Amino acid sequence: MRVAWFHLLVAHLPAQSPQLLPEMVVLAERRGDDDAARTIAVWDRGELREAAPRTIDELLAREPAFSLYRRQTAIFGNPTSAGVSLRNTGATAASRTLVLLDGVPQNDPFGGWVYWARYDAAALDSIRIVPSSRAAVWGNQSPAGVVSMTGLPPFVNNHVIKAGGGGQGTVAGSTLHQMTSADESRSVSLAAFGLHSDGFYAVDSAQRGPIDRKLDIDLYGADVKLAWLAAPGLTIGQTTSFYSEERGNGTPLSRNSTDALDFSLSVTSENADHAWQALAWHQRREFESVFSSVNADRSAETLALDQFDVPGRGSGGAFTLRWDRGDDWNFMVGTDTRLLTGETNENVGTFRRRKAGGKQDFLGIFGMAQHQLDALTDLNASARLDAWWLRDGRRTETSLATGATLRDEDQADRDGIEPSASIELTRQLHGDLEAGISAGSGFRLPTLNELHRPFRVRNDIVEANPSLDPERFISIEASLEWRPDDDLTASASVFHHWINDAIANVPVTDPAEIREIFGTIPPGGSGSIRRNVDEARVAGIEAKLDWQAHEQLNLDLAALWSDTRFSKSAQQPLLEGKPFPQAPELRLVAGAEWRPVDDVSLFAGCEYGSSQYDDALAQRVIPDYTSVRIGASWRVGNAIYQIRIDNLFDEDIRTGLSSDGIRTLAAPRSLWLGAEWGF
Repeated sequence: MRVAWFHLLVAHLPAQSPQLLPEMVVLAERRGDDDAARTIAVWDRGELREAAPRTIDELLAREPAFSLYRRQTAIFGNPTSAGVSLRNTGATAASRTLVLLDGVPQNDPFGGWVYWARYDAAALDSIRIVPSSRAAVWGNQSPAGVVSMTGLPPFVNNHVIKAGGGGQGTVAGSTLHQMTSADESRSVSLAAFGLHSDGFYAVDSAQRGPIDRKLDIDLYGADVKLAWLAAPGLTIGQTTSFYSEERGNGTPLSRNSTDALDFSLSVTSENADHAWQALAWHQRREFESVFSSVNADRSAETLALDQFDVPGRGSGGAFTLRWDRGDDWNFMVGTDTRLLTGETNENVGTFRRRKAGGKQDFLGIFGMAQHQLDALTDLNASARLDAWWLRDGRRTETSLATGATLRDEDQADRDGIEPSASIELTRQLHGDLEAGISAGSGFRLPTLNELHRPFRVRNDIVEANPSLDPERFISIEASLEWRPDDDLTASASVFHHWINDAIANVPVTDPAEIREIFGTIPPGGSGSIRRNVDEARVAGIEAKLDWQAHEQLNLDLAALWSDTRFSKSAQQPLLEGKPFPQAPELRLVAGAEWRPVDDVSLFAGCEYGSSQYDDALAQRVIPDYTSVRIGASWRVGNAIYQIRIDNLFDEDIRTGLSSDGIRTLAAPRSLWLGAEWGF
């Protein structure tokens, strides 16, 4: 499908004779040839199309190791709670997992959260969840692992139109058109998407009042990608991406919005025994969020915190070189940098205006070596060294009535050096059994959000802390995978993370400290401050079973059991022995798929999550839940159609319990009808 303006665009690039296109570039992902077998989970392009998720996090949540902070899809959840908690390693909503798209970090420059609704499954070639043992080369934000998304390869004509609609007044659509020049040396890809939902009432019906509103959302975005095969084996790519969302958080005043603009440029060279890639990117975020205080009978609200301007900026670059010696050795080395800046501008009620923010810079070098010791044994080792700087931290507060300065603080600049390393040994014990063992260490520097931006959830206040230190993870894991035949795969992993200086929202219980930090706390509310907890740990077992029971029937079961604990807390001894908030001990996901004929699939799934706590002191219990989904998909030519029902039995799935007893819920039963046409 050719259009005139496309010919005008590609005509200005030098023509090349037809070339044999290279295999998918993996340098941006910093992985080896055998990494597909070292993932927690992986989805290829066909599986992404058939799953037809509204947002990518809904698909990833079918893997028990993956979760957002709360039991809520990113469509309806506040974006600040959309950080990733792999294997329950997050003691707060901040992500301990790095999310990548073609090697570019997707975590928000200011807050570290992820806008999952901006990624269309039709524009992705694969997604992998990489464990901590393979994440050391990424440094900051990846001590628990990496979620790596790969876009569609260039130089292939591809046209997709998607449309869907269903429960909660939700409608969505997207289109993607990738066009390639006749000599297959230049391509342009254009994609656009949008979603609207009337939402649902998040507050339990027994507690709802006149002030409560549905969690509505409107979002849209577009991507433009250019690629040029400048010489045999040399590819230049450029991507521009825009995203905007506006969402309501349950009352007339409480809303938030985001505008995002991203640019990236890559140059990749591939030869017979080595390859290199240079990558540069820039990201701009504009975020706004309003918090309100609601009275006891939920009939009125007052403005509590208006974060009217929260800009974030991120720039970075990387150079990666891979060398394949061809004698059972592979090497990868490189360097990267990230320069982040952000601040919050906010009105605290009608009394004060606050401005707080700073800068955060990183410079790292890394290396990875893979060696096949013998026909049955592989060794993988990674090492990285990061220098970091916290600069220009400042907090000022002025009176809205008089303009007088109430507070003016300049935080001292800080810097440090953080090492990361891992080693992994895998061995084929015999034909159908493989074992692996790994150990490693990584770190996470607190985000600018944690350092500078306070927030409020109803009457529960959390204060920022510019004195936070980095978290240090030490991790070990042992695994077994049994594959007696092509129809059955069973695996199990045992893991343990020790976390020093874990960052948590630590409750403040001393009256004098409450007065010093907060002044006063709303009736029925609570006050917490982000602090480092001396020691914490996460230990667990992950197990999976995939069985092709019949040529037409596939069954799968995945489970994660984990035990999270704050093991030592000198500043707040009440934390010791308590589990992490929003961290269930057990999560089970089971699925079945029956294909009565080649182009028709009937599927069902069941998910269970055990009870958990909504606070660090383990006083507010969120009960367990069970959710069932059913559906069918079918192909007609190049089109895929799907119908499914999520939360089939309309269970009340609790997502939160505030200190004043307000219960919040995830989405009720939802019907979804979707279609994708490819041509």
